[in-house]
Amino acid sequence: MKKSNLKLLAATLASISLSGALATATMAQDMPALPELEWNTSLKKFQFDSDKFIGQRFTAQCPPRSIRDKDDPIYGTDVYPSNNPICVAALHAGKITKDGGFVTVQLNPGEEAYTGSSRNEIDSADLPGTPRSLVFVDAADTTAADAVQQPYIPRLKWDAKFTRTGFAYKQLVGQRFTFNCPAAPKGKKFRRISGTDSYSFNSTVCVAALHAGKITKDGGLVHLQMDPGMDKLVGSIRHGVESKDGPGGHRTVSFVDSPLMK
Repeated sequence: MKKSNLKLLAATLASISLSGALATATMAQDMPALPELEWNTSLKKFQFDSDKFIGQRFTAQCPPRSIRDKDDPIYGTDVYPSNNPICVAALHAGKITKDGGFVTVQLNPGEEAYTGSSRNEIDSADLPGTPRSLVFVDAADTTAADAVQQPYIPRLKWDAKFTRTGFAYKQLVGQRFTFNCPAAPKGKKFRRISGTDSYSFNSTVCVAALHAGKITKDGGLVHLQMDPGMDKLVGSIRHGVESKDGPGGHRTVSFVDSPLMK
């Protein structure tokens, strides 16, 4: 075979490999693996009920309510203590029915007091203040939730790896986290990253977001999604950033346009 044909074949194979990786990354973004809760599961099970997660969001699926399910107590109305059972509170708030469904919770600072009520056949009680609270967020109306979230979004350095943010728990695969990348320091030599659209789990967040086209060197907000992982990552050159090939591992990360599941 002529050298020119060999070069063409090699280029074609590389293009196919990269296209396959991009398709896999897109599929991971469109269909994230989200946890399925039991009826009385709380955020504590996922180590999410912590001050460092204030302002962040947690999405999961509530099961249908069984006649055998005995509701754990809840407190408050629309705003609930962070240790309350997620699905019971979601039913009380009208975010799901007894058939279950997907819910997105935002962890917020605690309230001074909670006022109970009766809704949707669920009774909640009054309670004094707690350190943290939770609210339910839906894509149709995020104005109030976004306003609360804004001051708590972590500001990262350009060499900060996702694995050093304190959010990289394996049980949080499928979740989306919001970070604030500052302007890149002038003359900054970026750390190498692996992948294209899907990146290695220990990638530097802001560099990978720049490569993915989600920010410029001026920085900005980025929404990172934890994905189940893939066998291989394919590198590329984008937006002045070079990424390399590498093993995918059990978990990878990608960048999405919204902090909420659509």
